[in-house]
Amino acid sequence: LNPNTCKPKPYGLIHPEPLNPQTEQDREKNWSLTTAPAPLPRYDALRDSNLRQYFESKTVQKYLQSSGWIDKDGKIIDLDKFRGKLNIIEQEFKYAEKTEYWRLKEEEEMRRTIQVKRERALIDAKKMERARKIKEENRIRKGLISAVKNQPNVDVHRMSIEPSRANTGNQRGATGQSRGEVGDGGGFFVTQDKAE
Repeated sequence: LNPNTCKPKPYGLIHPEPLNPQTEQDREKNWSLTTAPAPLPRYDALRDSNLRQYFESKTVQKYLQSSGWIDKDGKIIDLDKFRGKLNIIEQEFKYAEKTEYWRLKEEEEMRRTIQVKRERALIDAKKMERARKIKEENRIRKGLISAVKNQPNVDVHRMSIEPSRANTGNQRGATGQSRGEVGDGGGFFVTQDKAE
């Protein structure tokens, strides 16, 4: 053997001889799985013995307890076991939310009703005040008109009637005579002579 012509293959490299396509298909057809299909086992990190030291630290225990994964004693909470209790709690929360919603809606409706009643009461009070003022002005106007009819020489622009004595103008005519008196303020008062 000539050492120059014979080159050794590099260590670890294996070059298999290529198979023809028909041989590859025959090999694939012979491949079969006779085992029954089964789901992969579910991994639970809390029950992993290799992570026990990590989960026993106080900070991790506090976090797991606040998240609801373990109880106060450090035991793992099985969610499947307490699923019924969780459903009941969820239903109670939904019922409480619905009750609160309807309570707030009812309070809002009551506030709106009270506000409408107050606005109506204010409008009615304003209408009544306006009607009272109109009646008072009409009564005063009638008193002035009757006073002017009985006393044609009186200057109408200088006349003013005191509200407490304005109804005395309506009582005129019993004796057929009336007179105008000028008070300290220069106003015109309609009075009736009783002793004539």
